[in-house]
Amino acid sequence: MDKSVTAMKKFCFLALFSAFLCAALPVFAAERDTIQLDADRISFEEASGVAIAEGNVRIHNSEVRLFAPYVEYDSVEQQVKATSSSEGSVTFITAAGRLSGERLDYNLTTREGMLTKPSGKVEAFYVKGETLEVKPASEVRNVKRRKKQEGDPEDMSANWLEASITTCNEPHPHYRLEAKSVTVLEGESLVIKKPKVYLGERMLFSYPFDYYVPLGESDSRRKQVLFPKVGYESNKGAGLGVTGAYGWGTGFAELEVIGWTDDIWEGDLLLTQDIGENLSIYTDITRAYDKDRDTTQWRPSWGARFDSGGWKVDAMWSQRELMTLEKKAGSDSRYVVWKEPEINIMSPWFEDRAAGGSFRLLGSWGRYEDATHGPGPTVTRTGLGGQIYGEFRNNREKIRPFYNAVYWHYEYDTDNSETQQLLDAVFGVHWSLGKFDMESAYLRRWRWGDSPMGWDAYDPREEVYQEIGYTIPTKKKDVSWRLGVRAAYDIQDEELSEMVYKVAYDQHCMLWEAVYRDDRDGTDNWFGFKLTIKAFPESGVRLSGSELFDPFKAPNELVPLEKNKN
Repeated sequence: MDKSVTAMKKFCFLALFSAFLCAALPVFAAERDTIQLDADRISFEEASGVAIAEGNVRIHNSEVRLFAPYVEYDSVEQQVKATSSSEGSVTFITAAGRLSGERLDYNLTTREGMLTKPSGKVEAFYVKGETLEVKPASEVRNVKRRKKQEGDPEDMSANWLEASITTCNEPHPHYRLEAKSVTVLEGESLVIKKPKVYLGERMLFSYPFDYYVPLGESDSRRKQVLFPKVGYESNKGAGLGVTGAYGWGTGFAELEVIGWTDDIWEGDLLLTQDIGENLSIYTDITRAYDKDRDTTQWRPSWGARFDSGGWKVDAMWSQRELMTLEKKAGSDSRYVVWKEPEINIMSPWFEDRAAGGSFRLLGSWGRYEDATHGPGPTVTRTGLGGQIYGEFRNNREKIRPFYNAVYWHYEYDTDNSETQQLLDAVFGVHWSLGKFDMESAYLRRWRWGDSPMGWDAYDPREEVYQEIGYTIPTKKKDVSWRLGVRAAYDIQDEELSEMVYKVAYDQHCMLWEAVYRDDRDGTDNWFGFKLTIKAFPESGVRLSGSELFDPFKAPNELVPLEKNKN
């Protein structure tokens, strides 16, 4: 199952909504300390306790600043009413950003209020709507709480009505998201009422369900996008399909189906359920085509994941799992593996000042049956390892060297007590040559010992990657075309083993990219599209095509360096 669509979550929903809405919640509620009021003219009615401020009004405490032409402040009821005029709008600023509107009505005691016609910029997001209502999260009804406990009594909720959000600062945004209402529980979750996605003035699709997003969740499996899939792969033909998901308070379901012209159809159903604050269980039922054996089979897997404080643990059982590994550039190998189970552990990143980078610790234990060529013996593998990554920058950033290295020591419970040690290392540099953007990398693998399983028996590897990019400007300064080509040369076999061709259209806030991969060593050629919101470059949405190993990117996954591609 392709994991790169993951990035669409940040594009469509999680990044856009969660960062902004959470930022807007604690406007007055975070810490209700002494309120200070300044204005050109202030009158105070002692009997009613109401202060009227006019002209350049400023109300502030340690958490927020409020500006307005006219403000009524009821010191008895702790009610603030701010109104805009021809002299200016109502504006409030927090540490996270700035919002403006026509009228604010807020109670400092009950922490309930409303802002009409809200608009503004928070971090990378531009937002506007009809109203924004805030209240304590404890008063929100009919919203499932993800955590079993009631949460901090200071937590706030917000409800946006008729909201439009984008990262594009054009008067007519290239894209935007619209929803009738969005309900957010601070630090916990948000629920979007059947959102719509627009490119320009054209609506791409309307999500058919209320859309649930857990705040602070980094689970890369959650795509939650209804989007078409189109593309071409040399061993399947042309493909057309769709992917979509449905979320609820404590889990989500995701379905992906695609049909190919070579009379092949594939699918994937992923179900995940939280059973604790940091623990979830899942099942993934995949139907995948194995071109080496010309078979399409159901390949179920299930397991549990724990994620807390940067520590990640994944325990998975799988049957007939189809593993597609790039063991060297331009050469993909497919294996059928049973895992009963496989447990992976990954530590947080730790800073390594001596090496000028960061490192993390890795662990693995599993029982495997390599069924690539039929039933085989069950082998237990235990592994310990580590990974280190660093990037060196200078003031001009014309030349940026980097390194990425992974070490594993594996032991197997065979009669010969076999062991295998792997060291994968990439040394590279980002640099410029005139108007050309250049990326160069040297990849080397050392191996000691051997593995009794074919999928786990890695060969030594030594390759050089070179990518060249050239930007073609247009009449619009923020719109351009970009051409790119990448070559991989196998030093051991003395051959050009892979070519990758890219054409990109850079449209201010979005990047459209078409990619063609020629493996030159077999028949695993493919063509696909990719859409990226530039405010979140890691959030690319691949409409089709296989995953492309990129030695120039910082590590985000478990090892080895070549990515597991299904």
